[in-house]
Amino acid sequence: MQERYIFREMLSEIKELADQKGNVLTLDEVKEFFKNAHLTDEQLNMVCVYLIGEKIRVEGYEGPEKQEQTPEKEEAGAMEESDCLELYQAELEEIKGLSEEEELKCFQLASAGDPAAKSRLTEHYLKTVYDLSRTFAFGSVPRSDLIQEGNVALMLALEELEFFGKLEDYQNFLYEKIREAMEDALSEGQDLKDMGDKVAQKVNHLSEAVHNLEEDLEHKVSVDELSAYLDMPVEEIRDILRMAGDEIDVNE
Repeated sequence: MQERYIFREMLSEIKELADQKGNVLTLDEVKEFFKNAHLTDEQLNMVCVYLIGEKIRVEGYEGPEKQEQTPEKEEAGAMEESDCLELYQAELEEIKGLSEEEELKCFQLASAGDPAAKSRLTEHYLKTVYDLSRTFAFGSVPRSDLIQEGNVALMLALEELEFFGKLEDYQNFLYEKIREAMEDALSEGQDLKDMGDKVAQKVNHLSEAVHNLEEDLEHKVSVDELSAYLDMPVEEIRDILRMAGDEIDVNE
């Protein structure tokens, strides 16, 4: 799980780097950024696809089928998420699947460290990630974020793949890793939402107190007066004021 968090942080950091460069990176810059992560070619490809999906141009990058930014794809930024997901699904449908025999062979090779087999399995399971994201598409986390988390988990799971005797065991291993990633994303999203709700409640409570106290005292109230009125520590009131920004104006 820790590796997934680290990789996700790296994706956030490279997006910040791209923002500083006008949302344009070179393929060499992407490779240099991830050099210590030792990405396979397919993992690097997925990173580039992710960046392009975030409207970041990667100069020098050509996908498996020489992907180009056609006018239709350039307009994707103006689409609703559902439209972008439909476009992504259409691209996934073009990927040739594996037979059960081919899939087992790829798993066996991948568990021995074969990069080509890992690359083929990554491609094969992108649609599984997409389909599974439907199951978890609720709450405060956008489905596109769930797909991102699932894709990251897929790449990392293939790197830690062990030898199993049955195809079903391999499939269950990947499925559980992807599912766990999406569940974690939902849990984190809910935690952030709950935290945001609590902050909003505190800000509203303090704002109402300021309004009532100013009506009673007929002057702009101070932090100390609020502390006495609410029986709340001064530092806690200052913390809420910082979270409220300019929304609440009191004397220090």
